[in-house]
Amino acid sequence: MKILQSFLLSIVTFFSPVQGILIAVGVTIMADTITGVYRCKKLKQPIVSKRLRQVANKMAVYEAAVILFWLMDHYLLSEFFKIWFSVDYFFTKIVALVLIFTEMVSIKENIEEAHSFSIAGMIRTLLKSGKEIKNDVNQII
Repeated sequence: MKILQSFLLSIVTFFSPVQGILIAVGVTIMADTITGVYRCKKLKQPIVSKRLRQVANKMAVYEAAVILFWLMDHYLLSEFFKIWFSVDYFFTKIVALVLIFTEMVSIKENIEEAHSFSIAGMIRTLLKSGKEIKNDVNQII
């Protein structure tokens, strides 16, 4: 039992530099899942166990991808990227950003479908009204 604990502790310690990235990717996957379930509840669609199983698969694939890219970054690419960028694990962070961006787009789509509105449209409307307020203030002054 002690050997197993030592082995697991060694693995956790080895991957500690990428721990924050793994947590960030995992949190966005869970947020996407929560908004997906919310969308299904709001639209009265059935929540199927097959779709929830895909969450586990997605989590495993995304986390494995981050770990594999971190290994490549750590052992192969870190010196190459440090010539141009002063960022540790640059390639791993780019991959994580792409994965997180993908999940954020999915979260946005879930929210828009659940409430039947466009977030981009709301932002455009808000900016237009801000410009109108600015013009009104400039006319008063």
